[in-house]
Amino acid sequence: MDLMQRRGSYPPPSGCSEILGVEVSGIVERVDSGVSVPIYRPGDHVMALVPGGGYAEYVTVDETHVIPIPPGIAMDKAAAIPEVFLTAFQLLHFEAKVHSGQSVLIHAAASGVGTALIQLTKLAGCQVFATAGSDTKVKFVKGIGADIAVNYKTGEFDKSVLEHTSNRGVDVVLDCVGESHWLRNISCLATDGIWVIYGLLGGRKIPDDNFLSLLLRKRLTLKGTTLRNRTDEYKTNLVRQFINKGLPALIEGRLKPIVDRVLPWENVGEAHDYMETNANIGKILLRVTDERE
Repeated sequence: MDLMQRRGSYPPPSGCSEILGVEVSGIVERVDSGVSVPIYRPGDHVMALVPGGGYAEYVTVDETHVIPIPPGIAMDKAAAIPEVFLTAFQLLHFEAKVHSGQSVLIHAAASGVGTALIQLTKLAGCQVFATAGSDTKVKFVKGIGADIAVNYKTGEFDKSVLEHTSNRGVDVVLDCVGESHWLRNISCLATDGIWVIYGLLGGRKIPDDNFLSLLLRKRLTLKGTTLRNRTDEYKTNLVRQFINKGLPALIEGRLKPIVDRVLPWENVGEAHDYMETNANIGKILLRVTDERE
């Protein structure tokens, strides 16, 4: 998202800060006097979802979009939680509405959102299929809960899914890739399956006149979703549900933020260069130089 915004292809929502960054962690400095019954107080250690402006020493955020940092999670690691875990929670429980016993295919499984999805999907009692772009990443995602993982550059994930589901296919595909995976997605989705698209990293065009007939033949549900441009009310409800259902698992250690590296924010160029290599596993974080621990 940050790379896309920097290139001018993903502008922030109207009226929001044009500064990069959609998730932060830090210490509450001040609570607006207009908040009648504050949830948080100055000095509290918190993390938050913001529509922009995260690359800064100070941010202003809706109090209902703030999450307390669980005991035992360091301030920097907490910054790897809000956007990725809330996106993952939204995809699973608001869009796909998964339930125990289902099977889910997760693309880009070694990404920030992907690693959160694996953990939340297992927490929901589902079987996890995953794709990643290297054997190193495949090994990692298996280590955090993926039941079956495939290097999509050297293997055929649709055949692997069908082999391990007795040709039935998966109930849900969670897809941030788009064009380059579309036909294999349809191939390995079960009848009445749900395909949720939340990104188009592999392209945005479907070059096939039979696309709709293929969807219809399997009675598939195709959904598109984003989080950043949702209403404040939607985000408030999402945060509330995650605090109720996801935060206890973070406190107990059943969910963990996956961090590839933490760099001083003066090295933002280095962070973006590394992100563009697609070598990272989990999140790349920037630490404000004079952060109070």
